[in-house]
Amino acid sequence: MKATAHPSRAGKNADPIFGPLNAPQREAVKHSKGPLLILAGAGSGKTRAITHHIAQLMHAGVPPWQILAVTFTNKAANEMKDRIRRLLSITQGETIEEWGSKTGRLPVMGTFHSVCARLLRRDIEKLGRDRSFVIYDADDQEKLMKQVLKEANIDEKELKPRAALAYIGRFKSEAVSPREAMNEATTERMRRIISGYQRYQTLLREANALDFDDLILETVRLFHEVPEVLDRYQETWQYLHVDEYQDTNHAQYLFITLLAQKYRNLCVIGDPDQSIYAFRGADVRNILEFEKDYPDAVRIKLEQNYRSTQPILTSADRVIAANPNRPEKTMWTQRTEGPKIVVHEVADERKEAEEAIRAAEHLRTGGVPFNDQVILYRTNAQSRLFEEACMRSGIPYRIVGGVKFYARREVKDVLAYLAVILNPFDTLSLLRIINVPARKLGLTTLARLQAESQKTGRTLWECLANCSDIEDLSEAVQRRITSFVDCIEELRKRAETETVSALAHHLLTATEMEPWLRDGTEEGEERWENVQELLSVMHKYDTLDPSTSLLSFLEEASLVSEVDKLQDVRDDALTLMTLHLCKGLEFEHVMIAGCEEGIFPHASSSFDREQLEEERRLMYVGMTRAKTHLTIFFARRRMLWGETKDNSPSRFLDDLPEECLERRSDSILSVFGWVSEKGRQQALRGESSSDVHGSGDLRVEFNQDLNASDDFNQESFAEGARVEHPAFGTGTIVTRRGDIVDIRFDAGQRKSFVLSIAPLKLL
Repeated sequence: MKATAHPSRAGKNADPIFGPLNAPQREAVKHSKGPLLILAGAGSGKTRAITHHIAQLMHAGVPPWQILAVTFTNKAANEMKDRIRRLLSITQGETIEEWGSKTGRLPVMGTFHSVCARLLRRDIEKLGRDRSFVIYDADDQEKLMKQVLKEANIDEKELKPRAALAYIGRFKSEAVSPREAMNEATTERMRRIISGYQRYQTLLREANALDFDDLILETVRLFHEVPEVLDRYQETWQYLHVDEYQDTNHAQYLFITLLAQKYRNLCVIGDPDQSIYAFRGADVRNILEFEKDYPDAVRIKLEQNYRSTQPILTSADRVIAANPNRPEKTMWTQRTEGPKIVVHEVADERKEAEEAIRAAEHLRTGGVPFNDQVILYRTNAQSRLFEEACMRSGIPYRIVGGVKFYARREVKDVLAYLAVILNPFDTLSLLRIINVPARKLGLTTLARLQAESQKTGRTLWECLANCSDIEDLSEAVQRRITSFVDCIEELRKRAETETVSALAHHLLTATEMEPWLRDGTEEGEERWENVQELLSVMHKYDTLDPSTSLLSFLEEASLVSEVDKLQDVRDDALTLMTLHLCKGLEFEHVMIAGCEEGIFPHASSSFDREQLEEERRLMYVGMTRAKTHLTIFFARRRMLWGETKDNSPSRFLDDLPEECLERRSDSILSVFGWVSEKGRQQALRGESSSDVHGSGDLRVEFNQDLNASDDFNQESFAEGARVEHPAFGTGTIVTRRGDIVDIRFDAGQRKSFVLSIAPLKLL
């Protein structure tokens, strides 16, 4: 069926405000007084609804200065302004002087931080603060926290600055003061962190500085402590709008709630099914419990989707339906027909990357440019194999929201160490790692060493090895340099007998890289995961002799880096990004990689119900980015972070409706299992059998006895069960998919069998 036009393509003579809208959008836009909750599903015209609501208020005579719209990004705020200008034919731009004044022709629209910063510039003096305050960014915060920890004699090995700041950020997102936090502290470590929080706030105040969280907290404090200021802004902004309400934290909730108390004209729009930022402090309860705060709120659901085909929407709805306590909604579209969702089983992570690139190339030949295709993954470390597959195929690609794998700082640090082990006269690499992890060798010391090198004509490495000969170096500095030199020399000896992967393990241990990178923050965990993924690359060279192993690995890594630079200038490029970064985007073809237990959903969610619900929402967000084509990959085994695992398929795949799927596999037995299960289900429903597709190499053992008895209980053959085969001996079932089991035999072989016909005996 041919898709009908998006409502934005209404005729020229239509009402510009109501003409382009569908019925629920019109209902939302007509609402003018009292609280309004708009549950806007993915691709349902959320921005259109909120901007037309604001335009209708202005058209009905509400002065623009009485309207406030709060967003999470400047891009969203600017887009709303542009749409309102076009809708109401406003040609005059907004000036700084007009912000929030009765002379402005546009409402105040901005992020929580920008609105609160402007408000504090006017009124923070009422809290005894100076309005010339500075705003500290992440680097400033980290420097300040280092000072706090140093004052408290807390070693960075015990508590990293970033970890302390992560705790403080969580306290602030919950609007918890140091005193309140201390009352709740139950461990000595937490009490030390909260003492640091108190000192951190004191130093901020002494510097007349606010961090980003303080912008909102100080505004809330201002409203509480100076009621006349709150009253002034309640009178000014009588009509409030909050975009992406599911992403608000408690401090932001307090800010909005206080402003809305007087007139209660609060319109919030969002989708609890797309709340994926709990790690930033977002609280999905704000939108789920909106009607508890405002019992008279009008609730309107936007369920018509203008992006995706019905098979995609039906499947996404089925996945998210497993989450409890969510407002039910059913997404639908006039694009009722479309390709089935491809669920593609592959042998391992390398095959996954190859098949993803093959799928992208196939669609490109059919007219879908690389620019309109994306590969999504749960963690940044997964990007490496896709990058390499792109480069082998000559496909241009871009990494969104992150640095390309081989350009990441921690990856380059390990590569530099290995380069120095191979060649200690590589001065650039030596300078990079001499203070990684920190060895208290400052810029002054390095300058003296380089000056000595220039004066004597010796290499930097030779100067380091003979540091006792250099004047003006204290004994403590000489000891630290000697320790570093001894470490490198020891690793150079190991390089003569160890492959690059084994050498790298010893390197990470000798330099204490792990505790340095894993600083207690999510970013630290990700940096360590990237190093572990680099180890995965090294295992390819384990079959080579030690000297060739190290040299070959470094050669490939340097070539990959050079290709990265070349690909940056290409235009039509395949996009690679994490699932967390894809919200708000859309692509003709979406590929979701690594849909296995422990990968996606992430292992960290295994024992936490709320985290698992958020992982499911993340899957929903990823699926609903697709317009027409959606491909989901899972691997039977995967090497990630330096470790090979046999993971079962993601539980999310169990929820996908079979009628919307096309299953593919490089294992004929998997396909056989799907056909058997599908045939059984169809027999129960009285339907006829249909084809199930398989593709790729068929690498399966057929050493199975077709005369085997079937009078045994298949349910007993669960993962972890011990079994015996007459030809292969005893082994353990590592995975089971329907009627198919994968068995790792004690002799080292791994085989797949169909339970109904294999001569297996349960031990």
